[in-house]
Amino acid sequence: MAPLDSADFANIHRGKVAVITGVGAGLGREYASKLVHLCTAIVVNDVGHRVDGTGASDSPAQQVVDEIIARGGKAVANKSSVADWHGAQSITDTAVSTFGQLDTVVNNAGIDRPSSLVDLAEADVDLELGVRLKGTLAVSHSAAAHWTEVDPSRNRAIINTTSSAGLHPMAGSGIDGAAKAGIAALTLSHAQELARLGVHVNAVAPCARTRMVLNSPAVAALMPTSDNFDRHTPDHVAPLVAYLTSHLCHFTGRVFAIEGPDVAIYGPAAVVGEWKTETQWTLSELAQALSAAPNQISSRGFFPGGSVQHNVPSGPTPKSLEEVGEQILWDGWLATISTARTREFLGH
Repeated sequence: MAPLDSADFANIHRGKVAVITGVGAGLGREYASKLVHLCTAIVVNDVGHRVDGTGASDSPAQQVVDEIIARGGKAVANKSSVADWHGAQSITDTAVSTFGQLDTVVNNAGIDRPSSLVDLAEADVDLELGVRLKGTLAVSHSAAAHWTEVDPSRNRAIINTTSSAGLHPMAGSGIDGAAKAGIAALTLSHAQELARLGVHVNAVAPCARTRMVLNSPAVAALMPTSDNFDRHTPDHVAPLVAYLTSHLCHFTGRVFAIEGPDVAIYGPAAVVGEWKTETQWTLSELAQALSAAPNQISSRGFFPGGSVQHNVPSGPTPKSLEEVGEQILWDGWLATISTARTREFLGH
């Protein structure tokens, strides 16, 4: 296929209406900046929260709308929270009532709350899962419900946002990782369900220096600035999102990772070992069968810096049963358990 110039790409997207959530800064702003050249109109959704999901301001969404209109584009602000079911519905309603249709949804809204299991508060759980996971589900639901009632022949797309925290959960990723893993699962499920409507559903795991990254010093340290080519600026992600929203994209139900010039596609989870028995397993038989299975497996993952080989799980693995003084006897019965060492093993 011959390379496409900007005019060709504009023709591909012409006549489309896009919804982008979380547009006030970072990735969302870059997506809007890219798609304004390609789409007829954009619904700019942003509540104006701080990074931790508190507070609200009308300014971020309206500022982006004003910029788009100043560049000759069409846009309207929607300031509803994606974490509110009716608010998510209002985003679709805004697209349809203002521009007459909806073709593309980019689920980008997110917040950053503490995820450490020890330091976690109930508000952290509710806010993080509400915006990221429920918000993705709610906006996708409202768009899908609308598409079931209109002409299915148009090319439509949903782009979700996941991350390495969801694809490679590590210590401290907690609620963020759970939400992002859930979003990857929703992507696969929704892709299968909406295929009959001609809707492509994919996810992007961006490695980019956003305000949420800067809010986490340990993560920000992995994305240093550069005076030359800076592979961590958010604008690198926008072309991939533009591609995934176009009819050039033949993928659905896939997860893409991107950092600067590097793009990767994730494969599905896979079985790495299998054991069989003729009847119900006894504890001793199961322990014997699994004794040679590795505690970790080697896999490729996409992290800041690109694709690398790493172990899953990435951290220390539990000590072996022998190390905690547990002896397995016939028929799966246990005896001689060292209480103190078992408590140490269990982390008590």
